[in-house]
Amino acid sequence: MADEFWEFSLALYSRPGVAEYCLRRQDDAGANVNLLLFCCWTGRRGVMLDAKALDAAATAIEDWQVRVLRPLRARRRTAGIAPAEKQRLLAEELTAERHEQALLVRWLEDCELAHPVSVGHGEACARANLGRYCAALGVTLERDNPLLVHGAWGC
Repeated sequence: MADEFWEFSLALYSRPGVAEYCLRRQDDAGANVNLLLFCCWTGRRGVMLDAKALDAAATAIEDWQVRVLRPLRARRRTAGIAPAEKQRLLAEELTAERHEQALLVRWLEDCELAHPVSVGHGEACARANLGRYCAALGVTLERDNPLLVHGAWGC
């Protein structure tokens, strides 16, 4: 399932406006790009994530964020680093992002075994998941959100 999530994420992230939206939310609201994509992917699969589940998913990856991803991202964004070093760091960051997605999938698999999550229609679930995550961040889920415009449920 982790490979499926990764492939879905690559396809959705390459759609017009999606990367920009995700990175803007990351920088302005502290969003986790993988959690934004996870909201769409789980929704596409008909999985509804309530606020408690989203919080648990975020907790499942927090240590990885703190120890690995944030330091890599900060280093890559450092002014004055050589282009080759920046590319190397970007490659490391992408590898770390993929591992984080695997952690999210593992959390979902464990969650589904422990207690079933709500299941519904893909589009409605994706919209609800994103809405809940954006609300937790204190931002509004816009109607023209590129994650929804480009059909996260059918990518």
